Amino acid sequence: MIGYLEGLVVAKLDSAVVVRTSGGVGYQVNLPLPLLVEAVGGEEPVKYYVVTIVREGEISLYGFPSPAAKKLFESLISVSGIGPKVALALFSAFSAEELRGAIIRQDTVLLATIPGIGKKTATRLCLDLSDRLQPATEPPEPSSRPRGELLSALTNLGFPEKDVLTVLRQFPAEDQPFSDQLKQALALLGKR
Repeated sequence: MIGYLEGLVVAKLDSAVVVRTSGGVGYQVNLPLPLLVEAVGGEEPVKYYVVTIVREGEISLYGFPSPAAKKLFESLISVSGIGPKVALALFSAFSAEELRGAIIRQDTVLLATIPGIGKKTATRLCLDLSDRLQPATEPPEPSSRPRGELLSALTNLGFPEKDVLTVLRQFPAEDQPFSDQLKQALALLGKR
């Protein structure tokens, strides 16, 4: 499996480029549209993190600018009904962060605007991936159980988890009633 390519672009095709490595081998790499536009032939080397797809009678390479984008592509193609071409279309329409955010927010209307993705496929995509794509954050201090309940209550009210965690770190370690902690946290979040 090819995981990373670095070399010079020697040819531009409809949705791919040919990258010649230092060993003299040219690899055809399918790219999302924004990356394809940036790819220019010449002396400037390109670097792509590559997903290798092996199918009956065909090996295809899909290139991405970062390991995170590559991982997101791999997550997308793991969903039933999303093949590499549809996933590439998603990456052509959205940046990796925009796409990730749309899936986490479960914005099926936005995702369904992409050709090849209907409402059902967009819903399946969100259901399958929204939990797996949640950002890893530090859990609140394990000093007391009410902190976890407070975190849950505030995120359910629509506050971003990272903002809630920042506010919770400002709280004193002393025990207060849940209602007082909630009022205090809402006041601090309201100032943001």
